[in-house]
Amino acid sequence: MGRGERDARLDSSKGAVVRVCWRFAFAIAATCALCVSFAHAGEEDAAASHDPGAMFRSGVASLAQGRFGEAIASFEGLADRGVLDAAVSYDRGLAYAARVRGGAEQPGDLGRAAHGFEEARELAEDRSLARDASRALGAVRAELARRRARAGDPVEIDHGISLGRSIVRLMPENAWAMTACLASLALTIGFLFWRIAQTPRRKVTGATTAGVAGGILLATSLIVYYARDARLHVREAVVIAGSRLLDESHIAKNGVAPVPEGARVRLVEEGTDFTRIAIGSASGYLPTTALLPLAKR
Repeated sequence: MGRGERDARLDSSKGAVVRVCWRFAFAIAATCALCVSFAHAGEEDAAASHDPGAMFRSGVASLAQGRFGEAIASFEGLADRGVLDAAVSYDRGLAYAARVRGGAEQPGDLGRAAHGFEEARELAEDRSLARDASRALGAVRAELARRRARAGDPVEIDHGISLGRSIVRLMPENAWAMTACLASLALTIGFLFWRIAQTPRRKVTGATTAGVAGGILLATSLIVYYARDARLHVREAVVIAGSRLLDESHIAKNGVAPVPEGARVRLVEEGTDFTRIAIGSASGYLPTTALLPLAKR
């Protein structure tokens, strides 16, 4: 073999080695780029899973596309993170109701839908959203009542609220407090006008103003006190699984109608396994798992 031929073969071998090295380097670079891409994607997914805004948008998109299970997971995840927003509660109720309408109902879906709409109605500062939540809640409870009537059970679900709470709900707590402040101011002005008045007619005007303002101040002060006490101490829940009322021994009470799914109840004494509740004029115990507390600001 001549020297030229040996050199040609050596050059060919070197070229093959170089090509193999370049291919190996390219494969390593591609693998690293792919790993970095997956890492960034994972970071973005993790960030999205912790961003309430992203979770809400994901839930809304899933709801619009008919993926009700994914929408429920997003909205429930927001609730687990302590997000208090009327729109989130309303959309959560919509997701549960849509799953029922879509034929994929699971036990408790209507009760959870009622809970979402009840919570939205309580949290809403927008009157139109509060009205929409009330209408949706009425539709859910109408369906629950229809099912109960078909099963031969009492159809009453919404036991209403007391007259006092109805009056308190006419205006927000801050509005009642402002009314009390204005009444106090009017009482002061009326009293001063009565003291400095020189004629009987003006004294009567001042006394009348002070008397009316004093009555309004007393009434609004009581309402503000009641509203504050209810906000701080009254806890309510929605029943997500209909059940019989139980006595202190956790035995079903006789002569008392079962508490229906979707009913709103007041929590008297919360426990790990059983919770004492009040509904209408009746009280007793229900399994804690059958209740879903309503969030409050």
